[in-house]
Amino acid sequence: MDRFLYLVRTHHIHAFHFFPDKFGWLLSDIAPVIRKILPFKPVLFLDSFENLGKDLEGILSFSAEFPQVSLIYTNAMWVHYKKLYDLMEARTNIFVDTSLLHIYRTNEYIIQKFGVERLIFGAGYKSNNGASIASLAHAEISTEHAQLIAHGNLEGLLRIESPLSGTRAVIGDRLWHRLLRQEHLGPDIIDAHTHLCRTKADWDDHDRTDIDSHAKQALRQMDNMGVHTMIIAEYTVYDPDLSTGNTYMEEHLSPYGDRFRGYFSGLAAKSDSAEKLIPRLDEIFSRPYYVGFKMHNNHWSIPVTDPCFVPIWEYADTHRLPILLHTWNDNYDAPKMLKDIVPRYPNAIFLLGHSGNEDRPDAEKLVLENPNVYLEWCGSFLNTTDWRETLQRLGNRRLVYGSDFISWESKWGHDPAWEMGRLLSLDVPDETLLPILGGNMRSILARRR
Repeated sequence: MDRFLYLVRTHHIHAFHFFPDKFGWLLSDIAPVIRKILPFKPVLFLDSFENLGKDLEGILSFSAEFPQVSLIYTNAMWVHYKKLYDLMEARTNIFVDTSLLHIYRTNEYIIQKFGVERLIFGAGYKSNNGASIASLAHAEISTEHAQLIAHGNLEGLLRIESPLSGTRAVIGDRLWHRLLRQEHLGPDIIDAHTHLCRTKADWDDHDRTDIDSHAKQALRQMDNMGVHTMIIAEYTVYDPDLSTGNTYMEEHLSPYGDRFRGYFSGLAAKSDSAEKLIPRLDEIFSRPYYVGFKMHNNHWSIPVTDPCFVPIWEYADTHRLPILLHTWNDNYDAPKMLKDIVPRYPNAIFLLGHSGNEDRPDAEKLVLENPNVYLEWCGSFLNTTDWRETLQRLGNRRLVYGSDFISWESKWGHDPAWEMGRLLSLDVPDETLLPILGGNMRSILARRR
C-alpha cells in the first residue's frame, strides 16, 4: 500500500479502473484501498458489463459511503439503462460515458433528466470507430453542452490543470468529415433496416400512434444525412394486413413515394394458410411499397427452421425478394441455423440483420458459401472484430447499410448518426463504402421479378 500511495501521489493520479470479474470482487472489497486514496479525490471507472449485473445495493452503499469518489460507468448500452438510471437518480456521484449510448436521443434524455455534467465522452471499443464522436456531433444540444461532454466534465473530475479550449474546424472532404459537419453526404444512401410502429410504447405514457408525425421525424433525420430511402421493418402483423386492401403502414407511408418502403412481416406465414397467403402476397407485392420480408424469430419465439416459413422462402425465391432476418446467437435465428435453408432458395436474398452480431464468423461463412446472403450493418458492434478484416474477406459488395432507427426516443431504436459514424470512420477509402451505403441494396431491389 505504501508503494501504491507513493505512485499515486508522485504521478498525480486521479483515475482508477476497477475490473471485478477476474477475482470475483465487489465494490465493497476495495473499500480499504479507496479510503487510503480519498485525499486524491479518485475517479473510478467501471465497465457496465462487469459492474451492473449484480450487487446494485452494494453500489448504492459504496457511493453513499464515498461521496467524494466519482463513479463513471463505461460501455453502458440499453440493457443497462434501467439499472443505471436508478443509480444516477439515487446518487449524484454516479456518471456515464457515451461510448455505447447508441440509442436514439439518449444523450438528450440524460441531460434532461440528470444534467449535462453527468455525461462523460468515451469512444469505447476500437470496433466502435467514430460512432460516439458522430453521435455527439449530431446531438440536439448546445455547443456549450457539447464541449462539456467532449472534455470539460472529465477535466473537472480529474482536475486537469490545462483544459482544452475552443473548437476545431473539421477539415477534409471525406464522407466522415461531411458527417461531422452535418452536411449532406452526397451518395445514394438506402437505410435497409429501420422501424416505425403504430402501437403505443410500453415504457412511457406518450401516444406513439401518430404514424404521420413519426414519418416527418424520420424524414428530418434522413434529410440531415442524405438518406434517400428508408425501408421499414414491421415487428407484427396487424389485423388489416391479411384482409383486402392496403396495410396500415402502406396506406400511411405510400404518399411519401420512394422515401419509404417496407418489409412485410414473415409472421404472416404463421397467421394463415398458404392457400390464403399466396394470393394476398401477390396483391401486396403488385404495388411498390413492399420490397421484401422481415423475420424477427427470437421476438416471435419461433425458430427460423420452423416449416411454417417455407411459403415465405418459396415466395421470395420465385419473385427474387430480399428477406431481412434478425440474427443473433440464440436458438431462434443464429446464422448457422440458415445453412440448410439458403441454398434451397438461390433466388431469394437473405440479409443477415446485425451481421450475426456475436456470431459474425458464422455469418461470414454463410456469405462466402452462398451468393444470395448479405450482411447488414446495424448493431454489429457487439462483435469487436475489426470490420476491415471482414471487408478483406468478403469484399464490399456483400454488406448493406442499416441503422435500426426508430423515429422517437425509445429503449431500442438506434441513433442513425451513431451507426453512420461507425461506418464512415472506418479506415478504408470512401470508394469502399459507397456500394455499402446504397449501391448493394439498390442492386438487390432491382432483381425483383
